[in-house]
Amino acid sequence: MKKYPIILAGMWLCVLLVQCKKEELTVPEGNASLLIDKINLLRQRGCNCGTEYMPPVPDLSLNIQLQNAAINHAKDMAEQNYFDHLSPDGGTPEERALSAGYTGDFRAENLARGYSEVDLVITAWKNSVSHCKVMMDVKNKAAGAGMAQNYWVITFGGSL
Repeated sequence: MKKYPIILAGMWLCVLLVQCKKEELTVPEGNASLLIDKINLLRQRGCNCGTEYMPPVPDLSLNIQLQNAAINHAKDMAEQNYFDHLSPDGGTPEERALSAGYTGDFRAENLARGYSEVDLVITAWKNSVSHCKVMMDVKNKAAGAGMAQNYWVITFGGSL
């Protein structure tokens, strides 16, 4: 009879460890989760991307699969010390989104490196015409953000 509480406790420990591991993948490190909120504020106001005015567009929704793709890419760049949309093994942003289970229309990926705060990342992207237009693209409906060390990634998707 004394074996059952030990076995039951062991089973609960395994369940908790598996749950923690699963949750770890869907929660961005640091302030990365604020990226989507800050981009949505920009999208609500509209902004200039270079000399072109981009009108307000609907908010992005958080997509867990895109978020996992972004987190994994940020971690990979930090661990392997590279900064690129193409990973050393040849993986593309679209392939990463598909591998993470995203079934929608992959749209784009923004990267940043060397910034310690979300606002600095947003400002850098806003000051780059191509990155700014990606953030303001009305065809982008969903996103996921990830951060590891000083590597920042946001992956955008369209309709499912």
